Amino acid sequence: MGEVDLMVAMGACGQPHRTASRRRRRAFATAAVAALALLAAACVPEPPAPATGTSPNDAPRASEAAYTELGPHEVGVTTLQLADRSVEVWYPADAAQIGDTPAEAYHIRDFVPPSFDALIPPDVDPPFQTIAHRDVPADDADGPYPLVLFSHGFASYRLQSTKLTTHLASWGFVVISPDYLERGLGSVLGEGPAVSRPDTTIADEAIQAVKAQDAAPDSVLSGIVDSSSVYPVGHSAGGGTSIRLLARPDVHSAIPLSAGVSLLSIVQGTAPALPADKAVMWLSGIQDGVASIDGVRTGYDYTAGPKRLLELDGAGHNNAFSDICEIGGGGVIALALATGLPLPDFLLQLGNDGCPTPPFTDSPVLWPQVAHLVTAELRYRSGLDPEPVGLGDGVLASLPNVATYRHAP
Repeated sequence: MGEVDLMVAMGACGQPHRTASRRRRRAFATAAVAALALLAAACVPEPPAPATGTSPNDAPRASEAAYTELGPHEVGVTTLQLADRSVEVWYPADAAQIGDTPAEAYHIRDFVPPSFDALIPPDVDPPFQTIAHRDVPADDADGPYPLVLFSHGFASYRLQSTKLTTHLASWGFVVISPDYLERGLGSVLGEGPAVSRPDTTIADEAIQAVKAQDAAPDSVLSGIVDSSSVYPVGHSAGGGTSIRLLARPDVHSAIPLSAGVSLLSIVQGTAPALPADKAVMWLSGIQDGVASIDGVRTGYDYTAGPKRLLELDGAGHNNAFSDICEIGGGGVIALALATGLPLPDFLLQLGNDGCPTPPFTDSPVLWPQVAHLVTAELRYRSGLDPEPVGLGDGVLASLPNVATYRHAP
């Protein structure tokens, strides 16, 4: 059989050095690889010391699942324009001035390239109904409202999680969601932006756009946005965006959904910084076949500041955190399959993960549980709730799909 021409040995967590040798036995090669793996494992940085502070179990409303239902505000929606893309904005609306303005529905076909859209029959166009009313006056009585930045995932679009974004607006947030065209649905299907920019740059442009609207006297957003701090929430690739935004001085916490940190990136020193003075809530599905739950757990372990880890049973990549599985039975994947259009295997897996029921749980069962957790965390971190509400261990009795909850503090 073949000979082992080179054995790679490593000094104590340093650079590899090479020792020439000839070995004729495959068993020795196996032992060398095993030894190298043990050496590499020894080089893994120690997790940070647990964060200290008041436990959410000590709060008066620790066990109250207060945010599973919609909040006291009606919801408005408006669209802002950057140079080459759109930003959706949801906000608390003035119920007395909505009048007969209908709640808006959106169509996923609006986000596919014309070349792909032309292949879909005209009558295949399932809408997704939201609770938001277009361009209605804001409710300025309780404002200004904290600013949440939502970042969509790979092969997706800015409206992908309206169940969550409108829910947050009903509980007193202004939520902005830009199109990340560089990783968006149109780009994956063959038509990307003319000029690509980093996701953090797009996020900053969206934040600046909403600040400008807050300062404009004739805008529906005039005077209602508290942009002194920004609270990033992101799904999948957008979860990575939310973590990278912790580098901003106006960001003090983040919520990545279905997103983790690889152990290799930590060893190599390329993982995003998770500062000790910033909080992270990690929220993911146990059955996620795209973003491994192991990576989510690694992200939690290496978070130095206040942190939470919540794992949902029955949740894949899409059903708990987006609208996608409920659009025509599975979003653009369902449209393509229904009309016989070919899609690459990776896109089929990405777009369908979490949608078949069984084995996954229906989105309407999971949405309220996710909505409570995200809303409770944001209201606490933004100061809307002086103490955490429904973030103690006892709340799990009301959230049946949350199988694991770890927190420090």
